[in-house]
Amino acid sequence: MNTRDLQYFVMLVKLKNYTQVANYFNVSQPSITQAIRRLEQEFDTKLVRKDRVHRDEMITRSGQLLYKKALAINNKIDIAHQEIVRSDQRQIKFGLPPIIGKMYISQIVGNFSKSLLQRIRIVSVGSHDLLAQLQAGKLDIAMLGSTAPINQLGIFAELITTRPFSVIVSTDNPLAKRKQVSFRDLTNELFINYDQQYVHKAAFQAYCTYAQIKPRTAVYKVPNISWIKELVRQNKGISLMVEDAVKDEPGIVALKITDPIPEKFYISVATREDYILSADEQQLVSQLKKITPKA
Repeated sequence: MNTRDLQYFVMLVKLKNYTQVANYFNVSQPSITQAIRRLEQEFDTKLVRKDRVHRDEMITRSGQLLYKKALAINNKIDIAHQEIVRSDQRQIKFGLPPIIGKMYISQIVGNFSKSLLQRIRIVSVGSHDLLAQLQAGKLDIAMLGSTAPINQLGIFAELITTRPFSVIVSTDNPLAKRKQVSFRDLTNELFINYDQQYVHKAAFQAYCTYAQIKPRTAVYKVPNISWIKELVRQNKGISLMVEDAVKDEPGIVALKITDPIPEKFYISVATREDYILSADEQQLVSQLKKITPKA
């Protein structure tokens, strides 16, 4: 079977027009027709009805079944192309969320050889986006933060450690004089919140739900957590952050949260289940598993 035929067929299901599919792939219309005929011979069934007037009913039941499988096949082939290109170029695409990088970058790279470090290409965005990139084959390995163990279809994730969340405030904020705080004490505070790419938003919602409060929030789509910390440092509001990420930060105080809910920041190393690690990638994963929290 020609995998290009499956690509033509998938696009035909989407566009329901032979001419548009031919234009999309920059081929002749007979090329599309022949591809569909080959697929029908391969599966010994009709995939497309000859009556093309009723476009919504153009694809047969057999065609609909093949379409779902073809989507998965084409996606796997696309991922394989990306993996092979990076392998040939001896590159390792490694996803590292800004907050985890801030916490553990020295441990991650501390024992690597210079040659290995030169091959690693770090992508630094939030865990939500990194997981999507890992699933799409754009990354080989990723460290991910989450508020629960990762259980995603097609992803193999190993838990490295869990860390507590804390409320962070400016040293100029009256709350800075306290050692700990309950979310119910924060009803009237302005929270600087995260956009969807950071898992902190889900943890923040869990604490608010438990405390039955709806505090004021200001949501910023920022490139990394340093911006959140700077806003807090300038006393523009308070925020929720993993405790380790603000240790030794001037102008910021981390307060322990007393609410008895098991919200933690899970840190895992993840790969695709069907991905074969190279020797260097195995070394990288092994090193990641040795990460230990700051004292």
